[in-house]
Amino acid sequence: MKITLIGYMGSGKTTIGKMLSQELHLNFYDLDALLVKESKNDSILNLFKNKGELFFRNREHSLLKTILKQKNKYILSVGGGTPCFYNNIYLLNKYSNTFYLKTDSYTLFKRLFLEKDTRPLISHLSKNELFIFIIKHLSKRSYFYEKSLEKINVYGKSKYDIVQEIVKSVSLS
Repeated sequence: MKITLIGYMGSGKTTIGKMLSQELHLNFYDLDALLVKESKNDSILNLFKNKGELFFRNREHSLLKTILKQKNKYILSVGGGTPCFYNNIYLLNKYSNTFYLKTDSYTLFKRLFLEKDTRPLISHLSKNELFIFIIKHLSKRSYFYEKSLEKINVYGKSKYDIVQEIVKSVSLS
């Protein structure tokens, strides 16, 4: 069993992934954290600023392919843009059970406003610009997210309930 959590930044992929790995006793990998480690602890923000998004997406794609082809079972959390570049969503669906953590724009705004300085795509945006950006950006990325094998609407649900919904889904398959 390989499970990949996808969704917009701030949707809870890392938090749910860690809880899910404990529940299912599987290793947890966070693609962004692995990229930082591979880049000698250079932050995602610095990678974007210093090397550019194209460099970042190429490294992300390469690392993703390596992880997906592993034989062991795991939980993987990917960055919000990962499914939207190259053929990543197809690779994710081919090699793992993908779950889209579907979150509404307002919830994302509330979460991301508090941590926007650490996120390269939004660090420079004002409060109003951020909300508009999320609505437009989520609209574009949803096309790819909706291609996931499973969709979990996380609005109004506790972290525990989300984890249990995923556990139930994978135990039925």
